[in-house]
This record gives sequence, structure tokens and C-alpha cells, in this order.
Amino acid sequence: MYPRLQLHISFSELAASLFSFAYCSHREQNTREIQSFWKSNKEVLVTLSIRTSFDLLLQSLNLPQRSEVLMSAVNIRDMVEIVKRHGLVPVPVDISLDTLSPSLQLLEALISENSRVFLVAHLFGSIIDLKPYTQFCKKHNILLIEDCAQAFAASKYYGYEEADVSFFSFGPIKSCTALGGAVTLIRDRTLAEKMKSLEQQYPCRSEFWFFKRVLKYLGLKFFSIPWIYSHLLAFLSLLDRDLDVVINSLTRGFSQGDIFAKIRYRPPNRMVELLNRRLRSCNNEWFERRESKARKFLLQLAPGILCPGHKADYHSFWVVPILVSNPELLMANLREHGFDATRGNTSLACIKDLRSHPTLPVSSTLNGECLLKQVLYLPVAESLPEQELEYLAKQVNDFYTASRLSQVESDLTSNILPF
Repeated sequence: MYPRLQLHISFSELAASLFSFAYCSHREQNTREIQSFWKSNKEVLVTLSIRTSFDLLLQSLNLPQRSEVLMSAVNIRDMVEIVKRHGLVPVPVDISLDTLSPSLQLLEALISENSRVFLVAHLFGSIIDLKPYTQFCKKHNILLIEDCAQAFAASKYYGYEEADVSFFSFGPIKSCTALGGAVTLIRDRTLAEKMKSLEQQYPCRSEFWFFKRVLKYLGLKFFSIPWIYSHLLAFLSLLDRDLDVVINSLTRGFSQGDIFAKIRYRPPNRMVELLNRRLRSCNNEWFERRESKARKFLLQLAPGILCPGHKADYHSFWVVPILVSNPELLMANLREHGFDATRGNTSLACIKDLRSHPTLPVSSTLNGECLLKQVLYLPVAESLPEQELEYLAKQVNDFYTASRLSQVESDLTSNILPF
């Protein structure tokens, strides 16, 4: 069974992180080295998570109540919750399924005198060309933020230079993971100083908390070995446990509860050290192999099967999603053939338009809703053997063909007139 969970960190790196607890960690030096990785003139802030950085940003901006934050319609639930907790109004901007970019036409229609921020999410490893959005934000005096949580690709992308703020995540299931931590690039130095000053008031997450986290993901890394993973699934089946619920609960970056109580911390020293070590050792070759493997797979799929973001300017394929009419059925079918496809966890959501003013246009999110309703993530990893890649493509194509034939038969049957 090829698992959906492929932690982008080696056993040796996890072991080195455990051994790091035996000696002193130099936080300031590690932070400086992390900052030097980013080829940018912007200020660089290292935080516990992107959620932490976003909260710090909104605290520092201190926007008037009911100010509007335009956001890519498909977004992380917690990011929407943080907007609302600050007394602000999230406004969804629908996205293209081909490029995953927000609609400029819809943006122009949704802008109002209360609009203050535009948050663009680079989804699934795609990177959106932000030039037209930069022009839009300058025209309307709006802060442009890019969420690159799913788009880190080593030196291929350091963030868009004209963006006011860029977020990068190194959470447990992200590329080049440090089991947590985030890097934020901030264009305005005054704003950056406000954010840094606020963050310095937070307590540090304990080193013991991070020690337990390393052990947890060392265990998950072990259980993601395909033949061991097969036995794990069989064991969960005997216990009548839902596979998705178990894995999603284990890999969730933050547990449920008050979001501010969980994110208002500074990262522990060993997390900062691990992040520094991961950035120093990462290179473009691994990302190129992953991209090549994904593109080779997509070329084998039937023309009618859509991969969201396939027309993006650049795509590192953090995940490989496809859209199908019955994703649950295909997911079950693929698991029977040894591929742990998944519908994903509950962190992504399609934002609802919460504005109540009668003169404002209602934001349509049809593409965003379609994506989350029909998406299925396939276990196309850099390590997947070529013959297994072909077999996976065959299973997807066979299912798609059978579904098309079934639909045609259903349409013909419904058009038969009674005697």
C-alpha cells in the first residue's frame, strides 16, 4: 500500500534532531542563518506557524472593525477564523480551476471602501503570477499578502518581490518540513518591527513539547513505509477505525480549541535549529524530480481528467489532485489496488461571503465549491516506482472510462419514452 503521507524529512534528519537535545542550541545564530537563506531585501521573521504570523500582522495593522479581507475562496479554515476573531470580514474571491488564481474580474466587482487586505493562496504547489494583483492592490491602496504554505520549492521561489508580505510554512506535512515553524517576509520595515516586538512578548513553546513532536513524526515516518503501512491499515480495520480520521488527527498542525491560545507562542530553539538545517540542506534537484514524476503521471491520464492548477506558470506538485465526479468511490477503488488516495483533511474550506450590506455584490464561489466537492489527492510521490506510476494511472483511467459509460447509459435510459 502506497501511503498518502510522505514526510519530506529523512530518518537521519529526525535522528539528528533528537540528538540536538544533548547540546546547547544557539537561537540567534540559527535565526540569522535562516534569514540569510532568503534572497530578498525584505525583513525576515521566524515564527511558530503561518497562523502566528498572520495574527501578528493583523494585530500590527490594527485595522478598523468590519474592514474587509479579500481572500482566495479556497483557504485554510484557521486563516478565516483569525480574520473573524480580529473583527474583520473575510470576502472570498473565486479561483480558476486551470491556474488556481483568483478572478481579477471578480476582484474588481468585490472591492469596496472597506477593503484593506488581499490574501492570495498558492494552492497545491502551484505558484501564481502576482503581477496583475500587484497593480490591482496599488490602484486600490490594498495590502497584498501571498500565502506560500504549499508552494515552497527551494531556490525556485523566494516570494514575489512586490508582495507586501509573504508567508512560507514548514509544518509537518509541508515540503522541507521542520515539523513546524514559518518564515515571513515583510516589505515595510516599520510593520516588521511591530510584528517582531509583539512576537517577543510571547512565551516559547517548550523544548519537551518539540521533543515529543520529533518522536511522533519519527513513528509516522516508520509507519509510512509501504509494507508496514499495509499492516497498519489492516490493524485499523480490525479496530473499526476510520483511516482518514486517524491520519488527519495525527498530522494536524494544531488541535481544536481556541486558535489564539495555540498560536501565540515563539518556536522552541530546537525547531529553529532544525529549520535552519533543513534550509541549508535543501536543493532544487529533489523538487525537480518530484515535478517530473507528477507531470509524467498526468500525461498518462485520460484527457477529460482535470488536475487543478495544471496551467499554472510553475507547479512543484506538493500534492497531485484530480477532479472526478465520484471521488469517494474512486478512493475506495484505488485503496483496493494498493494506493492510499485521500479526500484530504478538514483544514481547507470554501469561504462563505459574510457581508450583509444590500448594495454589495455577493461573491460567487462556484469553482471553489466544485474543487472541494470533487477533489481527490493521489499518492504520486518522488519515490513511487515507474511501473506503479503506470498502474495507478491505469486504475484512474479505467474508473473514468467506466463512469463515462455509466453516465451515457443513464442518459439514454432517461430519454426512453414509455409505450
